[in-house]
Amino acid sequence: MALSRPKRYTIALAGNLAYGLCKLWFSTCRIRILQPVQHQKYLTGSPLGIGATWHRGAIFFCYFYGPLHPMVMFSRSEDGEYLARFAQKCGMIPVRGSSSRGGGQALRRMVQFLRQGKGHCSTVLDGPQGPRFKAKKGLLLLSKLTGAPLIPTMWSASRVITLEGTWDKTIIPRPFSEIVVGYGQPYYIPGDCSDEQLEECRLEVEERLNKLMREVDDHCGYRTRWLTPEDL
Repeated sequence: MALSRPKRYTIALAGNLAYGLCKLWFSTCRIRILQPVQHQKYLTGSPLGIGATWHRGAIFFCYFYGPLHPMVMFSRSEDGEYLARFAQKCGMIPVRGSSSRGGGQALRRMVQFLRQGKGHCSTVLDGPQGPRFKAKKGLLLLSKLTGAPLIPTMWSASRVITLEGTWDKTIIPRPFSEIVVGYGQPYYIPGDCSDEQLEECRLEVEERLNKLMREVDDHCGYRTRWLTPEDL
């Protein structure tokens, strides 16, 4: 995406300020892992996985997983540029693309990254513009092409700020809150998966992510912001 020099400067400055603020803010929180064995095995261990989550919790996860240096897909929009710069400051490796623009090129880079054993990959399955809590197929294709499992990952907190005006109902933990991170079972996409089967897998992953979100939210007493009553 072509940006003017003042815009690039503004985005870089915003990324630096956001990182400094979040580092100070999140360092006051207590973090509890609900499945520490799974966290150790798939997120900090040697088997490579693909983190799968929803857009609502992206800000904290950029900070939390940044030191692992995963490759993460961000949209080519201006909003995506801000988040990508912030994620890069946290330690992540941004790759730009989405289902509507540049997704194929970004997917190829992530396939190469995983096949070469350089590290984990991740993105938000309902991004960049939703609808929220509805999975898209991009990361499923990454799993199909590499054999790496999808690792459902979600967080909630004892005290949360919800940005109600955002499409994804962005959540941010309040200072000094307890953050709970939960994992679902690894989910593999067969390499010979047909388009029809891939759609079944997409629905299954979506269901698993929503189930995990319910679990961590219920654990923390947080009221999940659903799309419609049917999503309950």
